[in-house]
Amino acid sequence: MNNILNNTYHQKLNIGINNNQNAYKINSNTSLSNNTTDQTNSTDNIELNERDENIVNTKKAYDAFKDSCSDFGYVQALNGNCADMSLYYNTALSIMEYEGIPTSSFIPDSQNPTSYLSFIDKVKDFAKDLNTTKPGFLPDSFVDFCDSYKEKLKQYGCN
Repeated sequence: MNNILNNTYHQKLNIGINNNQNAYKINSNTSLSNNTTDQTNSTDNIELNERDENIVNTKKAYDAFKDSCSDFGYVQALNGNCADMSLYYNTALSIMEYEGIPTSSFIPDSQNPTSYLSFIDKVKDFAKDLNTTKPGFLPDSFVDFCDSYKEKLKQYGCN
């Protein structure tokens, strides 16, 4: 128990909570005039809804990705590496980013407007090109993984 009380993080957290409580007390004691009207901008609601849709879409895409990786299990490439498809998928995305190709991520922050269905087609085409220039860099089944992932995206209702 002493370790918890002496932990500076928890002490700072308690100070932050106390400051927030004091700010709430100050704010709750102030009075608003009856003439004050609440002005809301209707575009705010649209932005929030679009943001929420992007977050939900990203979560669905991530779940579809995890399921597709589970379906494929561990795969061995010609160079001897053995991992699930997430390693190869992230490798392909890293190379795409390095070459200046815009990529999509699973970060749920509304800054990710990419449609996952069309993006996985780009990844698939890129993987085909990569396997022709560097045979064995990605496993042969990577293209099949992209197809499986796309089907999972459709099943999860992802766009």
